[in-house]
Amino acid sequence: METIKRTVRVTIEKEIEVELTPAVFGGMTQDEYLAEFRKSLWHVDSIDDVVKYAARCAAYGPIGVQEDGLGLVNDRDSTYPRKGDVLVHEISDVFECEIL
Repeated sequence: METIKRTVRVTIEKEIEVELTPAVFGGMTQDEYLAEFRKSLWHVDSIDDVVKYAARCAAYGPIGVQEDGLGLVNDRDSTYPRKGDVLVHEISDVFECEIL
């Protein structure tokens, strides 16, 4: 059999609910956390940028792993390996594939 090779455009759209628990902040205020995030990682304008970063981590996966600046990003219903610092829930996952 010969090799089959195609270029495929995959479009993925996910809707993800993100909850930053108090554990993310490590006892800091939101302003202190943002200042530390900016100093340690990269510039963010607001906590919404951190929420979008958490959503991106969840969308790209895997979940259940430590992420810089967030702690453990895990499904809201999972307790393995422990309850997450950032809880995520995938509301929808839609994809399309098109052979180019």
